[in-house]
Amino acid sequence: MSRFIYKVPIDDVKYRKLNKDKSINSYFGVKYVGKCVKIFNDYYLSTVKITKEGWEKYYGDNFGYQKLGYVMGKIQEKCYSYGLNDAEIKKYILHRVIGQTWNGMMNEEIVISELNRSFPKCTFNKTTFETDHEYCIDWEMFYKGNLLLGIQVKPISYKYMSTPYQLRAKENHKIKNKMYSSQYAPYVYAYYKDGEIKEKEELINKINTILYTKT
Repeated sequence: MSRFIYKVPIDDVKYRKLNKDKSINSYFGVKYVGKCVKIFNDYYLSTVKITKEGWEKYYGDNFGYQKLGYVMGKIQEKCYSYGLNDAEIKKYILHRVIGQTWNGMMNEEIVISELNRSFPKCTFNKTTFETDHEYCIDWEMFYKGNLLLGIQVKPISYKYMSTPYQLRAKENHKIKNKMYSSQYAPYVYAYYKDGEIKEKEELINKINTILYTKT
């Protein structure tokens, strides 16, 4: 798989300001851009060779780029106020929808590939959208065909999020994680930054402990 990462296609300062604008963010919900994570999961699980071009086409075939024109019409004036022109607005929308979804999966792939090198006798399977949605588990790790544990992959910044909204979201994730552990297997969080696993030694120790107790 190509681990090409989409770069932010407009000025980074403008991009971050746009992402913090609630009146703009409201138009990147499921109602307007589709269930991007589900669409990508379906693409990932149904395709042998994952490519950025394939992902772009799959999104267009299964949701439709023409629908993003509605988003542009709704956020255009606000984007003008941030100094963007029409070409930049289109690039911004495509990155929010296509680029960020792809980048999230590529970062997961990097983490899982690194773990696979540390545990070559284990196999790692991407969970379905339904499993991820219900239990907040991105991947499952198997040893000799038996489920060993679930893995939630997050940027290291997730660990330190602390606003009231973020804390509520994290607590909800933990509730779902605990449901997974009670019904299926233990779970771990794998954090990443800049293309590498953070706190790797601690993560490896946790996995080794689970591996030792279950084999």
